[in-house]
Amino acid sequence: MKPAQLLDLDWSEIAQGLMQAVKSQLQKRREFLLAPQGPLAQNIDALLARFSADELSEDDLVDLLVNLSQGSRMAIDPRTHQRVMRRVTLLNYIFLAAKLQQGNSPAQITEHILDHLEEAQELLETVWGKMELERFRLADLPLAQLDPHIKQGLSEELGEARAAEVEALKPESLSQEERDTLASLMGQRIQNGIYRHILVSVISELWVEHLTRVDALRVSIGLEAFAQRDPLVQYKAKATEMFAELLSSIRAGVISRMFLFQPRRATGPKAEEKKVPAVSVTAAAQPAQDADQQKKKRKRH
Repeated sequence: MKPAQLLDLDWSEIAQGLMQAVKSQLQKRREFLLAPQGPLAQNIDALLARFSADELSEDDLVDLLVNLSQGSRMAIDPRTHQRVMRRVTLLNYIFLAAKLQQGNSPAQITEHILDHLEEAQELLETVWGKMELERFRLADLPLAQLDPHIKQGLSEELGEARAAEVEALKPESLSQEERDTLASLMGQRIQNGIYRHILVSVISELWVEHLTRVDALRVSIGLEAFAQRDPLVQYKAKATEMFAELLSSIRAGVISRMFLFQPRRATGPKAEEKKVPAVSVTAAAQPAQDADQQKKKRKRH
């Protein structure tokens, strides 16, 4: 629908027209996605080819659903003007999740979300620990190079005598139970460091924005006098309200990034060796000869 088509219609006709337009677009998208050779069918065939087992496990089904919602399409890069493949979202499970929680009370929904986040936090901790333990193994590092906090945790879990013996070993020399314990301690340490990094970065970003808003409030608060209000009282009230909003934004920012954080390996640019151009002897001596001639001319004058 175009804006010009809405000029001669009343609100009920506009609402009906908008609903019809939305239904038409949804139907077109449904036909496109569910076509026999559509993107969903192609994704399903490609994903099922990865699994050799006849029956899929629960983890396989979750992996299938996650990858099924993503697709790719060809686009033109605005900077290079070349064809590139971009990832696009084909399906969105937000409405399905809302439908599954439709009959639950707010307290039940909150409990389900917290349980899910706690489980996700434990899984992330396990993943971080296994990655760090694998890094030690690939680098062929002894456990004596562990963080002191992790060594202290090992002493509490394995005992001081066994922990002292473990420090001289490498990860592959440990038993499976000891490797699991070490991976758990590593995961806790790494995850705590990640949370500290997220907290500091969120506070730094929002604090600068908060100071900018407070400075703008300080400049404009004098206008409250025209409304017969004390600028100082209004400044204190609004500054307190802004600080409460800052704390709320920090909490929301930290929680939203906790489960989306992906570390990036720092890769600095390689230092390029500067090539010094070779200077010939005659070219280097020429300026000196010119300078001597100029001095002689000055003496003659």
